[in-house]
Order: sequence, then structure tokens, then C-alpha cells
Amino acid sequence: MFRDACIERTLARICANIPDGARAQQDIADLAETEFQVRRGGAESGQLRRLMELAPSELRVVRDVGRVWDRPGDAELREALRPAETLAYVAWDLTQYANGTGTVGRTNIYAAFVDTYGDAAAERLREEVADFRGQFEKRLQALDVAERDRLSGAVTLHCAPAWGDYPDPAAERHEEETTAEGVSSAVVLFGMLCVVGWLVAYAAIIYRGFADQTYGVPLAALFANLTWEFAYGFLLDPLGDYFHTASIFGFLVDAVIAWQVWKYGAAQFPDSSLGRYFRPVFGLCVAAALSVNYHAFIDLADPDGEYTGFGINLMMSILYIKMLEDRGSPAGQSMYIAVGKWLGTLCAWIATALTVTTTPQRTWPTSWSDFTRQALGNRSYPLTPLINVMYGWTFLLDAAYCVLLHRRIRAAGMSPWQRF
Repeated sequence: MFRDACIERTLARICANIPDGARAQQDIADLAETEFQVRRGGAESGQLRRLMELAPSELRVVRDVGRVWDRPGDAELREALRPAETLAYVAWDLTQYANGTGTVGRTNIYAAFVDTYGDAAAERLREEVADFRGQFEKRLQALDVAERDRLSGAVTLHCAPAWGDYPDPAAERHEEETTAEGVSSAVVLFGMLCVVGWLVAYAAIIYRGFADQTYGVPLAALFANLTWEFAYGFLLDPLGDYFHTASIFGFLVDAVIAWQVWKYGAAQFPDSSLGRYFRPVFGLCVAAALSVNYHAFIDLADPDGEYTGFGINLMMSILYIKMLEDRGSPAGQSMYIAVGKWLGTLCAWIATALTVTTTPQRTWPTSWSDFTRQALGNRSYPLTPLINVMYGWTFLLDAAYCVLLHRRIRAAGMSPWQRF
């Protein structure tokens, strides 16, 4: 109740600063109730139409926040936008449904029509689309010529799937009935390539650590990664799948690196309080990282470790560059570590992207361009815009680290690829 009250108060404050805020706030409340009714099954035509009207409600609030609607004709523009936004939502949901992701996250409009009308879903949705399109065309006439052309062009561009060919409901339902649980073999392949890349990096980290009598992972990244592997492998669905099982092995390898930190870490901070109390601080940091990591999995609803894993990876990429600069030498580092991490993380992202673009029956995307478009445009877990952004920066930082490390090794008079 406290959380709901907080959300309602926050929403009320936001809506108080936009035109027709009371209506916007009520629309969001009605959307939640309508989605609940539709998901219970047996939805009526009036409820489905109401779902179409209300689906863009949150978008409308975001659109209006911070914008001044005081020009002549703005009221008419906002009214014309309402059916246009509904049509855009229908077009997007049709595309998502055709890609096999139509029931992920919020209620998909076409999926709701299929559940209610079966094979007649496409025909019934077309009737509703035609009505909303008629509303849009009528309200468009109240705008000036420039605004009319701009809005008409936007609808033509973004709403085309709403008046194109709809996915076959019968074929989609048959596929859902026959689809086995699990992931495609493409996901498994790139998941294993991720493991191979990180195994190369791990082996090189351990080898260089003993050879140079130091540690090869930045401290904060090690604490985070060690406890991530422990939480994912032992606390969250242990042995649930090969990813969880691989994390147990990853934890054991991280434990060796942690032992190197325990053995050599204090020497990295001579004549400092951190050096004198390094081991107690080490234990405290492990405890803190484990508690944060475990609750991050739970509170972020992150069962696959996507937010936490890619977040730690991004932090590690930043800290590797800092460690290289702080040490002033390639001690504890090698190109095999850098490239193994870079390619391992790339395969991890591809595996995640394949989970939302393939199924056990559709093992591979139809094309890599289509794969890239769907992956970067995905909005639901396990591949959200935040995860894509975190990985994008990780990729660039890892590439930069490879270049900087290569230069530093050559400047030290060593061969970059003969130094494991």
C-alpha cells in the first residue's frame, strides 16, 4: 500500500503540471484496470477498444512533461495525436507479435484480440483500426496545413503495419502450443563462446598474476565479480541450467584470483593504511559486495543477471584502463586477458540478444540486419535499452583498453602476443 500511495502521489504531482492532467492520471489508472481485466481472459469488445485507447497513456504523460502547450491550435493537435498514438501502438504490437515477442511485458493488443476472437482477430482488429484512422483523419482537418502534413507523414511512416498484412493468428497459436521451453541452439552456442572467451581471460589473469606477483583484476571489479558468480551459481537456482552451472566453475576460478589479491594485494599499497589493513578491508569488501549483488538480483528482478552482469562488466572495463594508468606498466595484464574479456562479453551480449530474437524452432534470425534491428529495438527484459547502452560502452572501452595495453606492452620492449 505504501508503494502504491507513493506512486499515486508522484503521478499526481507530474500530471498537475501538464494540460488536462486529471484526464491523464485517470487514463493511467483505467489502463491498469483494463489490462487486468483483459489478462483474466474473456475480454469483451468494449474492453479491447478501451485497451487500444488507453495503451499510450504513459507515453502521453512523458510527451507532455516539460512542454508548453499554449500556442493556437495546440489543443486540436493533442486531440489529433490521441488516435495517431493508438495506431502507432497497434503497429508496434503487430510487429512484436510477428517476431514472437508479442506477449512479453505489457499486454499486446493483437495478442489480446487473438485470445478473444481466435481466427477472426485480424478482421476485428482491422475494424477498430479503420475507426481510429477515421477519427485521426477527421481531427487532422482542424490543424493548419504545415502541422497537418507533418503529422500525416509521421503516421504514414510509423503506422504502416496497422494497415498491412496481419500475422496469422492460427499459425501463431499453433507455434505457441508446440514450442518447447528453453532457448535456441544459437543462444547456447554463443553462451559457450562467451565461456571460452572468459576462460582464456581467466587463465591469462591467473598466469600473469603468479608470474608478476600481483593481481590481474581491478579490486572493485574482482569483489563484484566474485560475489556475482557465487550468488548466481550457489544462491539463485543452482544447477538450474548450464549458465548457472558454469558460474560455479567461474566462482572457483575467481577464488584463485581472490587468493592472489589476498597474497599480493597489500604490496600494491606500501606505506598506506590500506596496505596495513588490507586483509580486513578485503573481507569487508567481499561481504559488502555479496549483500549488494544478491539483493540487486532480487530487487531489480534480474534472474538472468543481465543488469548486474553487464553493470559489473562496464565497471571492470573502466577500471582496467585506470589500473593500466596507475601501474604505469603492463604488470598483471596481457593482450589475451584484454581480448578474451572483449570477445567473451561480445558473445554474452549476442547470446542475450538471441534469446529475444530466436526460439527453439527459429534457431537463427532471418538476417543479421534484422537481428540487429530487433535487438537494439527491444524494450523488455532480458534485453532492455539500459542493458544495450551498458554493453555498448563496455564494447568501446574494451576496444580502447586493447589499444592502450598493446602500446604499453610494446613500449616496455615486449611482444604483445608472446606475453601470455
